[in-house]
Amino acid sequence: MMPHAKLKSSLPGAGSTVAAPKELRLTFSEKIELKIAKVTLLRGTEEVAALGDIAADAQAPETVIIPVTKSLAAGSYTVKYRVAGPDGHPMGGSYVFSVK
Repeated sequence: MMPHAKLKSSLPGAGSTVAAPKELRLTFSEKIELKIAKVTLLRGTEEVAALGDIAADAQAPETVIIPVTKSLAAGSYTVKYRVAGPDGHPMGGSYVFSVK
């Protein structure tokens, strides 16, 4: 059985407080299938429509880059993701970061 794609690291990092980011970078344990990847940004329970299209990092295909298209106000944000690796098995999760 193949291991499933797990989130290894992120920018902004989980639990971090940062200046408003221009992009989100999520690094997984393996390359993910972009066509079925979904990343959303929530502020409280409201989805923030501030993300562009997901793209793979050309230097590191297991990293996806999601542009932040609007400046984020100060506060707490939840990044929710649902991705699948080459085996097609979906994995989801979330983490929180804050904008100062």
